[in-house]
Amino acid sequence: MLELKNISVSFRSENQEKWFRTTRTQVLSDISFQLKKGDCLGILGESGSGKSTIGRVISGLLKPDSGQVFLDGVSIYDSREGRKMLQSRMSVVFQDYTTSANPRFRVRDILMEGISAWERKSGERLERCKESERLLNQVGLSGDFADRFPHELSGGQLQRVCIARAVASRPEIILLDEPISSLDAHTQVQIMDLLTELKKLLGLTYIFITHELTSVTYFCDQVLFLYQGTGVEHIAVSRIREAKHPYAVQLLSSVIELEGDKS
Repeated sequence: MLELKNISVSFRSENQEKWFRTTRTQVLSDISFQLKKGDCLGILGESGSGKSTIGRVISGLLKPDSGQVFLDGVSIYDSREGRKMLQSRMSVVFQDYTTSANPRFRVRDILMEGISAWERKSGERLERCKESERLLNQVGLSGDFADRFPHELSGGQLQRVCIARAVASRPEIILLDEPISSLDAHTQVQIMDLLTELKKLLGLTYIFITHELTSVTYFCDQVLFLYQGTGVEHIAVSRIREAKHPYAVQLLSSVIELEGDKS
């Protein structure tokens, strides 16, 4: 369904030690993977590993220096058809729900962004109040949340609203960029359970960007370990203990030690 092939990205910077000469910093190097319909791929890496950059590439926001992103065999950067296909078939849920939701909008207005996207795509005119209530119910909130402002919601509730906005456009793929890292542990599990239910109900495919291995093992089908801008290991979560790269082994060891301390 989705394929990244030999993706490399570098950013330009000025080197003051060399009289402000322009240099380039390599952020991603030769990243390749395939994602099948209905799967959840975890992209796991520490801060500075390039995982946010790869999210921007996948979502069509950053054209790579080299390599291709294909959606059902169509390049999203080399053709208008590919860009339109990506826009109509992918949604994004961001880490910082407080900035991704306009604080001056009521919840119904936040949802309207996704509803309007579906109406443009389908040519269908929806009963917006009913659709807002349906979406809220789908993410475990009652219809009266539609009249609230973001500051009147808890972090978990507001992230549920952002998830409802993402599914409102009826995408096939959702890119989840650190969607639970700002939440407490109990709410993290609730949000992952909700996403799992929606995945089954709506037939969704997920890309889950995170720095937490435990959430990957709880939520994902496969994982790409990203280390210093390179994909060092891509393995099914069911076989994750067979990972061989030292970075993956180190992460696994730290999680096993933490689990041992709790017992």
